[in-house]
Amino acid sequence: MTTAYDAYDIGSGLLATIWTLTTLSIVTMALRIYAKIKINKFSADDIIMLGSLALLIAGSGIANVSVAYGLGHHYSSLAHAREVKAVLYYCVTQTLGISACTVGRIAFIVYLVRLFPSSSPVRLVFWLLVVAQGVINVVSILLLFLQCGADVAPVFDYTLPETNCMALSVQINYGYFQGAFNSATDLFLAVFPTYTFWGLQLRFRIKVALVCLLGLGIFAMVASIVKTVELSTIANTTDPTVDQVTLLRWVYIESAIVIITSSIPCLRPLFVAMSKNFSSSPKHTYELTNRYGNASSGLASHSRNKYSRQTSQMHDEDESTRQILGDAQWGITKQIDVTIRNE
Repeated sequence: MTTAYDAYDIGSGLLATIWTLTTLSIVTMALRIYAKIKINKFSADDIIMLGSLALLIAGSGIANVSVAYGLGHHYSSLAHAREVKAVLYYCVTQTLGISACTVGRIAFIVYLVRLFPSSSPVRLVFWLLVVAQGVINVVSILLLFLQCGADVAPVFDYTLPETNCMALSVQINYGYFQGAFNSATDLFLAVFPTYTFWGLQLRFRIKVALVCLLGLGIFAMVASIVKTVELSTIANTTDPTVDQVTLLRWVYIESAIVIITSSIPCLRPLFVAMSKNFSSSPKHTYELTNRYGNASSGLASHSRNKYSRQTSQMHDEDESTRQILGDAQWGITKQIDVTIRNE
C-alpha cells in the first residue's frame, strides 16, 4: 500500500498551482490597497475583495491538509481513515474556493455600481446580480454538504450506504446551471463597460484603455467554462482523490483570475505615477470634448509654456481617479481641461 501511495502523486502539482495563483492575488491586492489609499478612494468594494482574498488564502491552506491526507493519490492506495479525511478537506477546500470567487465577483459589481449615478437604472440591475450571485452559489455549497440530508457522513465516506441521498445527477445538473450563470455574469461584466464607455466623448485610445481594463473579466469567463466542463469527471468517478483534482484546480484558477482581473483597473494610478517618473516630458491629461463635440478651448494642447505645465500637473494626480475609478458620489463624470497659452 505504501509503495502505491508513493508512486502516484498529482497533489503536489495542485498545490503549486494554487499557491502560485494565491501569491499573485496577494501581490495584486496589496498594490490595489496601496493605490486606493494613495488617492483616498479606499471603499466598500476593496473591503469585500479583501474578504475574497481571505477565503482564497484559507482555501489554499486547507488544500495542503487535504493533500497531506492523500488528495492526488489513488483512492485505493489510501487507508480508510485517510480516504475520509482527504475527501472531507477536499470539500472544504472547494467550498472556500467557490466562496472566494463569488465574493470577488460581488466586489467587482460593487466597484462598477459606484461608476453610475444613484438615479441610474443600471444600479438596480447590478444589485439584483449581487443577490443572484450570492443565492445561486450558496445553494451549490449546500447541495454539496446536504446531499444526504442531515447525515453528512456518506458525503465523505464512500463505504457508507447512501439510502437517503439525492441522485448525483441533481448536484451535477445544478453545477452546470451554476457554471453557466457565473460564465454569463463574467461575460456581462466584461462586455457592459464597452457599451457604457463607447458612448462617452473620449479619445479613441482612452476608450480602448477603459474597455481593456474593465473587460479583463473575459478571462474569468473562460476559466468558469472550463471548470463547468470538468464537472463531468465526478459523474462516474471510481477514484475521487484523483479524478476531482483537475476540477479543484480550475475552481482556484477561476477565483484567482476574478480577484486579479477585478483589481487591475484599480492599479492604474500606480501605472500613471510610474510613467511620470520615467518620462522626461510633462505628462498631459486626456483631452475631452465638450457637449457640442468640439475641443474645449481650440488651443494647442501640447503647449509647453509654464501655465500649460502647471495645469497639466494639477490635473495629472487626479486623472486616474476621474477616468477609471469614477466618483463615489456622482458616478461617471466628464472632465474638461483648459490649457492657457500666452500670445
